[in-house]
Amino acid sequence: MRKRYRLFFLLGGFLTLTSLFSCGVDRWPEYYPWTGRDLWIDSVMREDYLWYEEIPAFNDLNYFIAPQSFLDAVKSSKDNDISAVDTLINTPIPAYGFDYSLSQVPDNDTAYYAMVTYVMPESPAAEAGLQRGEWIMMVDNDYITKNNETILTEGDSKNIVIGKYTVHTETAEDGTETETTEVVKDREAVLPATRPVTDAVIPASTIIQHNNSNIGYLAYNSFESDSDAQLLEFSKTCATNNVKDFVLDLRYNAGGDMTSVQTLACILAPADKLGGTLASLQYNQKKSEKNRDLVFDAQLLLGGSNLNLSTVYILTSGTTAGAAEMLINCLAPYMNVIVVGETTKGEYIGTERFDNTQFMWTLRLAVCQILNSRGTANYANGFTPSYSVSPLNDPASVLPLGDPKEALLSAALGIIDGSISLDGSETTRATNTTTVKEVKVKRTFPRGIIVR
Repeated sequence: MRKRYRLFFLLGGFLTLTSLFSCGVDRWPEYYPWTGRDLWIDSVMREDYLWYEEIPAFNDLNYFIAPQSFLDAVKSSKDNDISAVDTLINTPIPAYGFDYSLSQVPDNDTAYYAMVTYVMPESPAAEAGLQRGEWIMMVDNDYITKNNETILTEGDSKNIVIGKYTVHTETAEDGTETETTEVVKDREAVLPATRPVTDAVIPASTIIQHNNSNIGYLAYNSFESDSDAQLLEFSKTCATNNVKDFVLDLRYNAGGDMTSVQTLACILAPADKLGGTLASLQYNQKKSEKNRDLVFDAQLLLGGSNLNLSTVYILTSGTTAGAAEMLINCLAPYMNVIVVGETTKGEYIGTERFDNTQFMWTLRLAVCQILNSRGTANYANGFTPSYSVSPLNDPASVLPLGDPKEALLSAALGIIDGSISLDGSETTRATNTTTVKEVKVKRTFPRGIIVR
């Protein structure tokens, strides 16, 4: 049984903490409230950490510092911020529930427009009718400025002016065409007050009719086992509609539960690969008995369908990480994986969660390598796209997820129908907008690759 609570430590480790003893008098009870958290982290890491051999000796460490500082002092250079420590006390932060990108208003040095780049379902922003690609031009009759930008992230109900990005084409007498772009007012709306919001695991799923064929599209923001029923239900919908091409949108997916990777892999993979090896988990020498293989388990498809695909198109960004990258790596030996978008983050190590309810802290620790059936996980620097697309370069193509004209999805559809070659590069429209800042709502989704 996995040990979640570790409150006992090796006596040899204690004896090296000379600061706890004075003139032969045991000062341990006196200092434990200040050192206990770090000693707990130390104890777990020396047993379960993938690179436990690299942890400094007891007498080289300071156990009186904050948990994050202590973790930074002991973790391996290979860790790359995979391991993390945080409080168990989780206080939701109120928000309007949308991401945005600030651009300077033309001919105004101090004012900004905010392009909406993501809207959380059932959030105040969604209630206001905001959609991805729309622009907030004014808030309570004021322009957005550097001094008042917090009006977009906190506060009570507000009146907002919503704009649309428009492209005008003018044709000269010689037949040449000139494009001009601007943000024009579309409507006014009331943005309800901020409140704690939770993002959707699956914000969009649809069957797209394209060139006389049905293409499955799924935006999947986190690998969570609670969402597996939705995955399976959508797989049945795809099978019923004879879907042969599938676009999986992982641009906002920072990871999650490894078991959900298995479920989604079983849905997407060629049928004759069911039962084969999906991945291999390799722990440190102390935990080698936990080494095991994951398979394409057909039992995970109960309530759903295998789509028997030969190719899958995966949309990515710099946020795509952990379990999302594991899926790409583990499907690659069996099918053609076309990555469209931006280079992924590069998190290739499995993590396990350890909680300490005495100190109310949780440790997310790198515990194992996760390799594909070829025995490789060579993406420490992320996956480079098969076709590179910057999703916010052209504001005209910043559209709701699932819209066939949205930048990343449009590129994937072009690759599917042959109008876009993987040897080419994206074309962008010249605009008069200059992005000065991007802001994202804090998500509570798990990241990395969580093993159980």
